[in-house]
Amino acid sequence: MNTEKTHKITFRASFIAFSLLLLSSCTQKNAETYFESMNTFMKVRCYGAESEKANKEAQKRISELEALLSVTKPESEVYRLNHTPSFPVEVSETTANLLSFCLDMAERTDGAFNPCLYPATSLWGFTKTSFHIPSQKEIENILPLTDWKKVTVNKNYITAAPGMMFDFGAAGKGFAGDEAIKILKAHGIKSALLDLGGNIQTIGVKPDGSEWTVGIKNPFGAEPLGSLCIKDEAVITSGGYERFFTGEDGRRYIHIFDGRTALPVSNNVMSATTVGKSGVLCDALSTSLFVLGPEKAAAFWKNNPEFDYIIVTADKKIFITDGIVRRFSLLPPAQEFETCIIK
Repeated sequence: MNTEKTHKITFRASFIAFSLLLLSSCTQKNAETYFESMNTFMKVRCYGAESEKANKEAQKRISELEALLSVTKPESEVYRLNHTPSFPVEVSETTANLLSFCLDMAERTDGAFNPCLYPATSLWGFTKTSFHIPSQKEIENILPLTDWKKVTVNKNYITAAPGMMFDFGAAGKGFAGDEAIKILKAHGIKSALLDLGGNIQTIGVKPDGSEWTVGIKNPFGAEPLGSLCIKDEAVITSGGYERFFTGEDGRRYIHIFDGRTALPVSNNVMSATTVGKSGVLCDALSTSLFVLGPEKAAAFWKNNPEFDYIIVTADKKIFITDGIVRRFSLLPPAQEFETCIIK
């Protein structure tokens, strides 16, 4: 991995979207919408003559996607897919396209990303927060049900091995953000900020022409210690420090699973943040890079340079790609972490 060590910095690669955004006052008409969807709190702020109507339609679209993709609502397509007695199963074009994207990401990441992990996350209790450390036998029994290579999508028909189940949680919010942005743009919106449960997506720049500023926290503390300037981009973080449980064995088990082993990730990554034009791609990649770790993440990025990233590790190192390092600003204190620039 080609890195250049620079000054030490301290920050947490999880984004506090609206608290540090430097939104200027402006006479341009704007609307701000707050709502709950996909098991999280969401905010959409946009500027334009049709901002109120655009926000309502964006919220409606996100709710529609939740109704399609939920793994817990019996009326959803994914729930029906996960409880089918046999394959193939016909689904909507939206669900088929999202699954096709996820299978492509599984191929590109050699299985680090995997949309077929629902049997594993259920086994460990993350779907119902009834945590359980399974036996080796239990893990071996569900492994064949997580083999994404057994899944095919033919137009709107999905075929998989009996008992396989899907979960789009590692890409769904990014996909929803992209869909919402399409609606906002269709209404002539040229400046907008979306915070979908911590997933940040923007249209253009702020009304005053300056870039959006996103605050960054530290996985080892509560204080925000850095900021990143963005425009017309998504910024999405996967971190193991918010959803986890400590087992009777004293070990911490996080909600992010390795798609290759169907086990909770246990490497030294604390958080992985991706920055790029596509929300669904950044969402999937933040999980993928978390699983891959710094070395393999750098190799993947060099072959797929359409995004940038920041990885924070347990030994207090920050790996940041050269494309965004000059857009990142430090907030004091900034002496604990060692920065490695990926080129």
